[in-house]
Amino acid sequence: MPRWRRTFFMILPDASPLKPFILQRRDQLAKAKVRRSLGQIQGKVGDMPMTRGFQGALAASFKANGAPGIIAELKGGSPFDPSFRTMVPYKALAEDFDAVGAAALSVAVERQAFRGSYSDLATVRDAVDIPLLAQDIIFDLYQILEARLAGADAVVLSAALLGPQLAEFRERAASVAMDALVQVHTPQEVEAALAAGADFVCATNRNIHTFELVPGTCETLIPLIPAAKALVVAEGGLGTAADRERLGAAGAKALLIGTAMMKDADPAGVLEQVLGIETEAAD
Repeated sequence: MPRWRRTFFMILPDASPLKPFILQRRDQLAKAKVRRSLGQIQGKVGDMPMTRGFQGALAASFKANGAPGIIAELKGGSPFDPSFRTMVPYKALAEDFDAVGAAALSVAVERQAFRGSYSDLATVRDAVDIPLLAQDIIFDLYQILEARLAGADAVVLSAALLGPQLAEFRERAASVAMDALVQVHTPQEVEAALAAGADFVCATNRNIHTFELVPGTCETLIPLIPAAKALVVAEGGLGTAADRERLGAAGAKALLIGTAMMKDADPAGVLEQVLGIETEAAD
């Protein structure tokens, strides 16, 4: 068994509801590697234009506005909410989010759980110039190269899933000019992320092993992350202007919001409300 599989499955509890999605994703990767080898994808990545600086865009947004910028997430489903299934007009919605004032976008690229794909990310990449995050369940270095080739500027790495491999995955992302947003849910994971050199950290209210949403986790974790060492993003069940104000006061420089917008009939309208943008009522 390859080393990554031994390490990964020791970290992932047998009862984890995430495990079926991991197994499906592993099968997808096996097929992708048959179509395009690691050497082939590395060669193509070498010809890609420079990334747009995802972390830098969030820092610039916070500096300009004095409040957390919003990463608006586009996805057609969620493993955390099985009732959530929708068709996503990726191009139009990305343009709407950009026009309203999203600092960056997150695009789901995992097919089974989030009902997204790299084709969707490429569609968004062609539609907007703001930076993009590839939202995936990453446990194989090949996925980082896939994301880069599709046009992503950043990836999410879970401290809970990668464990001692976190530093290696961060370094691989940096080697292809991608920002790595390291997701943490416990004080121990914060410590591990900082020890791995993370300077871009996402405090999440969501326990990835149980799918449980634990409100208040972000407020507990953010003070543990020195502002001088890392830019902090908050996520997990967020979607209001009050969330933005509260977490900004706690030290977050950005919020990632997905389900609250994507389940609404007017996703861009939710973003306007979060940003405090007033729109004129129709006559």
